[in-house]
Amino acid sequence: MLTRRQLLLTGLAAGAVSVAGCSSEDATAGNGRPPREFGVASDPWKAADWAKAVGVKPTMVMEFESWERNRGLDTHFQAARDQKMKSYSVTWEPWASVDASRPEEAAAVQPKFSNAAIAGGQLDAYIRTFATSVKKSGLTVYIRYAHEMNGDWYPWSHDPAAYVAAWKHVVEVFRSAGAGNAKFVFAPSPNLYQRPEQDQAWLANVQKYWPGPDHVDYVGTTMISMGNKKSYQVKAFVPRLEMLHTTFAKDAILAEVNAAADDRVKFFTDLRTWLGTPDVDWIRAVTLSQLPSRAQAGLGSTVGDLTWQVTTDAEAKPIVKALVEDITTKR
Repeated sequence: MLTRRQLLLTGLAAGAVSVAGCSSEDATAGNGRPPREFGVASDPWKAADWAKAVGVKPTMVMEFESWERNRGLDTHFQAARDQKMKSYSVTWEPWASVDASRPEEAAAVQPKFSNAAIAGGQLDAYIRTFATSVKKSGLTVYIRYAHEMNGDWYPWSHDPAAYVAAWKHVVEVFRSAGAGNAKFVFAPSPNLYQRPEQDQAWLANVQKYWPGPDHVDYVGTTMISMGNKKSYQVKAFVPRLEMLHTTFAKDAILAEVNAAADDRVKFFTDLRTWLGTPDVDWIRAVTLSQLPSRAQAGLGSTVGDLTWQVTTDAEAKPIVKALVEDITTKR
């Protein structure tokens, strides 16, 4: 007899699973989880233009924020409030950003922003400033701190023990600032270049970076089909998402979602199907990211076209609109 998961994956492959199986309202009523969120990677001032073009409003925006900027986000949070948003998402990167076309430089440890420096309190003034900005925002702020740490393309991937110490220290500074509205998202890379038979090796590496349940609110991951040699369908991501959810006993956030142009229609159709099934109500948020891709810059022609935009794509727009409506209106 097929297991529930096997039936789901079979349905995705055939396109046969009904989206109407369960709504967010049903899931919330049954287990007390909050409604799902849908975000767009954008500054908040452009979110209204995105909503007008696609015909549906996101519940939050997501921004990449490197620590070299040394600032809070008060005006950004105000712009989100002006648009009646109640949530915000920040991919918070402890580095001075490096162009993806220089991968060795991008991966090198930056002493000023190193895990050891953060854990040792050397950046507490900045962390406290940012935490205070979050506290005053009046929003739920999802913080994807030092993401994809289990890869080898960011400087914070070095020294997992120091990474854990840095993560815990950051959370404690937020707590001391009273920023209880900050929700920390532990977001490794799915690293699908590691084949399914390497699932346990992938998980063992992720576990080295795990800060512990008391310092993490959600798990999450990037979910991008880059096309060409790195073309992946939704069902390829499911096993590792499930592993994150079950291993760490946390609900999950799809922190960056996109697909190359050749994959986009099937990918977003399958994503809507998967999210509409009852046993994945633990996916709490989805963020579409169509900002210029670091992968495109670093990998060139080995990946597909990631420059398309849903706001101008007549074929993909109704699919994404329906996905957003499922997430944000089916309570």
